[in-house]
Amino acid sequence: MKVSGITIAYQAESNGYPVAESIRSMLPLCDEVVVNIGQSDDGTRDAVLGIGSPKIRLQEEAWDLDLREKGLLLSRETNRALDAATGDWVVYLQADEVLHERDLNPLYMWIGRADGWPGIDGLSMRYLHFYGSPDWVQDHPFKWYRRAVRVVRRDPAIRSVGDALKFRLIPPGGGRPRRLRTLRTQVPVYHYGWARPPDVMLRKQRHFERFWHGDEALRQKYAAMSAEHIYDDLGHLRRFTDSHPAVMRERVRASTWPFDPHVERQWPRWLRLGALAVTWPVTRAFRKAMARRRAGPSPS
Repeated sequence: MKVSGITIAYQAESNGYPVAESIRSMLPLCDEVVVNIGQSDDGTRDAVLGIGSPKIRLQEEAWDLDLREKGLLLSRETNRALDAATGDWVVYLQADEVLHERDLNPLYMWIGRADGWPGIDGLSMRYLHFYGSPDWVQDHPFKWYRRAVRVVRRDPAIRSVGDALKFRLIPPGGGRPRRLRTLRTQVPVYHYGWARPPDVMLRKQRHFERFWHGDEALRQKYAAMSAEHIYDDLGHLRRFTDSHPAVMRERVRASTWPFDPHVERQWPRWLRLGALAVTWPVTRAFRKAMARRRAGPSPS
């Protein structure tokens, strides 16, 4: 059973992505790792090649940065890396996602179990979202996604979709995409996407949202936003008391910027969950209605 790894990492170094750590975390699990960096000119190429592993294969074809609709460029480039993989199974990490070394053997065993079950398309993994600093994680049970498919069987019909968070099986010749049949694992993904110095976090968000919005929309959104206000999703945080992956420990030790989680203002968790049980269905329905309104009328 051959296992490939893939990731996409355009301009990762200048925007604070731990891309080298992400790749290093999955190298022991994988027979090869395909890294799609586009035409990055910020040191990302050197960071990836500096790992010094013959398992790594770079993709450096230019990304079409004019394709900004709903983050679709991200799934397009993920599929380019997916198409280059040669394994029976593919592990997909985004450039700010890391595996813990203690979870590699269990994850390999899960892949082996799925390999012997032809009806299984992938593995679902749970998430730890670090926020503000590596000391805190998001504890909101609904707002921050708790699981995602990060291992898929290599099959031409299995494609990354949308903004590259999900995979779907698209029947040959077209047809309605369907969800993958997955095994639900308890193997975690350590997500450091929101654990950067505030000024780097602000720069990263501007860079990331380029894949959704035009330059004028970004200019208006960020004109009055300062780095000190970038971490405003408070109220559902908890301290992280476990160990970080070994590949991240140097970066974690360097995470000395100030961050106040305001946990003293949080309600007790049981009270927060009770309130969410009442209010979240209404909030979700309102968000869906607003999304439909922004999308406009359906074509007749």
